[in-house]
Order: sequence, then C-alpha cells, then structure tokens
Amino acid sequence: MGQIESAILSSFRAGILAIRSDGTVSFINPIGVKILEGCSIREGENIHPRAGENVFFRSLSEALSMSYLPTRVETELPGPDGERQNLGFTLSELKEGENRVGICAFFKDLTHVEMTEESENLKERLLMLGQMAAGLAHEIRNPIASIGVHASFLKTHLSGNEKLLSSVGMMAREVEKVEYIIRECLNFVRPTELGIRSVRVDTLLDGVVARMVTLHPGMKFSVQKSSSGDLSVDVDAALLEQALTNILANAVDACQGKGTVTVSLKTSRHFTESVRLNRQVKILLPGQSGKEEQFLRIHIRDDGPGIPPEIQDRIFAPFFTTKKTGTGIGLSMAQKIVHAHGGVLDMDSEIGKGTEFIIKIPMRHTDGR
Repeated sequence: MGQIESAILSSFRAGILAIRSDGTVSFINPIGVKILEGCSIREGENIHPRAGENVFFRSLSEALSMSYLPTRVETELPGPDGERQNLGFTLSELKEGENRVGICAFFKDLTHVEMTEESENLKERLLMLGQMAAGLAHEIRNPIASIGVHASFLKTHLSGNEKLLSSVGMMAREVEKVEYIIRECLNFVRPTELGIRSVRVDTLLDGVVARMVTLHPGMKFSVQKSSSGDLSVDVDAALLEQALTNILANAVDACQGKGTVTVSLKTSRHFTESVRLNRQVKILLPGQSGKEEQFLRIHIRDDGPGIPPEIQDRIFAPFFTTKKTGTGIGLSMAQKIVHAHGGVLDMDSEIGKGTEFIIKIPMRHTDGR
C-alpha cells in the first residue's frame, strides 16, 4: 500500500478492518484500533480463533466463506471501560484485480448516536407528558385546596373529639402528599433550563456525600478519585447536585439505611461529534464523527439486594416505584438532568450483589479545551 493510500485510510472517520481469506488481519486503521479497544485486535492476528468471543468477530469469521455479504449489521460489544458498546458495520469484498482475496469491514461506534436518539425521544415524551400534567394539576389542585381548607376548619371545631381530630389530621396529611406529588410532577415535566458554568465535580460530589453522611449515619460512604487531573466540567451545578442526591438516596433506600455506597470518579475518551440540542440553551449532545472527546464518569455502587431483572427496564420510567411511600420521580429526574447535559445514565445490577449507576457526561469547557 502506498503512502497516500495509507494516509487516506488512516484519517478515515470510521474503523476499517481488512481480513485475508485465511482469516489474517492485513490492515486496521487507528480509529478502528481505538473503537475496538475493549476487544483489541492487531494486524497479523487471525480472526477465526476469536469467533466465539462476540457477534462482531463471529460475523467476520463467517463472512469469509459467504458468497453474499450482509450490507448492514449492528451488534453490542464490551467497551474499553467495561461498558456496553454498540457497533454498526458494513462488509464488502477485498479484491486484487478480479479476484476476491478477503473482506473489508467499515464500522462505527453507535453508542452515542443511540444516546442522542434516546435523549430526543425523552424530550418528546416529556413535552406530551407536560401538557397533560399541567391540565391535570389545574383540575386537581382546586378541589384539593378546598378539601384542605375544610379540614383546617373542622380541626378548629373538634377540639374535644380525639377520634375525629385524628381522621381530620390524616386528611390534612394526605392533602399535603397530593400537593407534593403535583409539584414533583410539574417539576419533572417542565423543560430543563441550564445555568452552565465550570464546576469542580469532585468538590461538588464531596459536598453531596458529606450531607448524605449526616442524614444517614447508619450508612458508610466512600469516594474514590482515580483521575488526578482537572475534573472541571461545564454543568449546571444545582441540577447535577440534585441528580447525584437522588441516586445516592435511592442507594440508601436499597440498603435500608444500613449498607455501603462507593462513589468513584473516572475519565474516558470516546469518538463523538457536537450536535446542538436547541437554540435557546447552548448544550451539545454527542453524536458520531470520529472526533475523540473526553468524558467524566461517576460510578455510584451500593451493596444492597440488587434490582430484580424483570423490573430493570422500568426503573427510569416516570412514576414507577417499588416503595410504599415513593413517587417514582427520583431516578427519572436524575436521568433527565444527565441527558440535558448531553450525557447518559446507565445502570448495572445483580441480585445479591448490589447496583451500580454510571453517569457519563462530556468534559467540555467554555475556553474551547
């Protein structure tokens, strides 16, 4: 291969992998090496012995003997940081003259493309939910307010009847609970307005954990910072603090107030592009272009009982809760806040071993770094 051809392939904004008919990898460009960092493969290595590792390698191995190559395939791979990675790839024949001497795969990391689509879908759902919630809140608040007024009136005229006073007190508490749920519902569906500034996330996290230690003396909290560099990120400090508090409170509930929560800060790099979310709020969402960008990852792990597999796909759904007194807003609000920052909130849980939530947000800075 000439220098010009090699330079073109090396600068291509997608992974390129060429495999000879016997399974030997003859070429992989630098972006391809980076995308496949979690299951690295090198030039000169044979693909066949690795066919059992994942769908990507199995598809490549099987494609070598196919007369008709699939044009578009998507699969899930282990990422470089142990996270799930979505890969999309196309296959074509590798020829020398008229002879087929192998195959060539062109592939991209679609993880952040899917994240962007998920964020847009969430925004559309919230818009519809917000319109419905505003109407319901108006219709519910008037009769609830009337019930509250009459409960207060009755309370002042039943000073000698303890049994009725107890019932009226219960009515007043239930009215307050409904008012709280209405406020939380409206806060959740209201569009997120971000006040972006540079924030030291490690310092912010220390403050959140310190408050949780005070509120929950039966819990053990530890913070691990594996990154020694600058952990400043452009975020809305109050909203990120709320998201962290909601997730930590969920961990405390899972442990029933007597367990251990470990919070760790890490950084990782991914290939993304900047996609403007809207004109009013200058927030950028990650997409896919081959540009490498640094992300901050916050891992929050508890040693609770874990989340049953049958409900894991519903834990971020608004108003879904397994608690008797919960509203089901905490985790969905945390997800909304993380998505508004162009990030992703992921979860990994195993029965008997606890649950881990992973926040990943881009480390962008207003000075262009």
